[in-house]
Amino acid sequence: MKIVWILNGCGLESGSITGSPLRFQAVSSRWQALTAGPEQHLMTTSGGEAMLRRMGCTLPATRLPAALLLRREPCKAFRFWSYVVTAAAARLRPGRLPTGDVVITVSDYFCDIVPALLLKERHGSRWIAWIHHRERRPAERPGNRLVNTITWRMQAWSFRQIARHANQAWVYDSDAGDEIARHLQGLGMAPERIRRMRCGIDLAAIRRAPEPPAKTVDAVMIGVRPNKGAFDIVPVWREVQRLRPGTTLRLMGGLSCREQVAAQIAAAGLGDVISWFVPEGGWLPPEAHFAKIKEARILFAPSREEGWGIALGEAMGCGLPVAAYDLPVYRRIFGDAPAVVPEGDTCALARTIVALLDHPEHYAEHRRRGQACAETDDWDRIAADDWPRAGSLENEQP
Repeated sequence: MKIVWILNGCGLESGSITGSPLRFQAVSSRWQALTAGPEQHLMTTSGGEAMLRRMGCTLPATRLPAALLLRREPCKAFRFWSYVVTAAAARLRPGRLPTGDVVITVSDYFCDIVPALLLKERHGSRWIAWIHHRERRPAERPGNRLVNTITWRMQAWSFRQIARHANQAWVYDSDAGDEIARHLQGLGMAPERIRRMRCGIDLAAIRRAPEPPAKTVDAVMIGVRPNKGAFDIVPVWREVQRLRPGTTLRLMGGLSCREQVAAQIAAAGLGDVISWFVPEGGWLPPEAHFAKIKEARILFAPSREEGWGIALGEAMGCGLPVAAYDLPVYRRIFGDAPAVVPEGDTCALARTIVALLDHPEHYAEHRRRGQACAETDDWDRIAADDWPRAGSLENEQP
């Protein structure tokens, strides 16, 4: 059996590593280790291949173009154009696409969906579509309204194609996944074609990561993007400073709006207590990544939109209590492990951060809950659960 993975959403370069490539690498690498595992091939762009090689991916790859002439993206908006170029390249030159018994689209970006449709139509490949989240309506999301409108319409088109043509749609075992499943059924997809998937953490790598001699920062935030609460950093940390002067924060992970946030931090006079960590090459090996997380006392998670919340699971696995907004997805996956406040209440979130830092019993209780929760979702078990479901499609009608 041959599986073709499609991961074209990184364009010419990828400044942030999100849940889609993390789950792909975690699952595909473990399938490589199976004695009777599948042959696997990757379809991606130059930016995707560079990122995945840094992450340790060794699969053979077919690279699709993400630009006509350029080798670097001149601005963030160029990424949309790269999607068009990649989808057009697949459509105009279908003979260059790798073929397989099963095709797995790692995201719902249309530059992944178009080649999957072609492989299903021309070669009878069975198609599994991974869906990580559903976009909020443009007016409900932080960030640029035009960009939000474009991404929302792109996803709406992709969902229609998945409902009509995919053999299976895999959605998260979460409230967000329930909502997506209902939406797909409303578009005509049979319930039995919708499967559940989970995300996890690399417990072995977390355990190998060294503990620091001492904590070097009070809080860490992993992933600085508009929908992950980037523009709540300053309001929350200004209030934290009023309540507990000198409390420090480190920003790390995907930094897609660094200039805007840095300007806000400087204007608020918070530059002495908020720092940035950007590893050389934009990526740390897992043990080094987890060692960096362990340098902090707590995780600050002001995200307003999550498919799963891998960063929370990793932080809890590293022994960090979590202060976050009360998102429905967190309640179902993490229960009462995070210390949560109503979404958007920046003052309440600041008070929760201070309470965790200043009350040892409160800190220890959320640390204990978090570590117990993190033990339940390990990538080894998740990849083992995924394989029989993917393998069962080999003999299914296209």
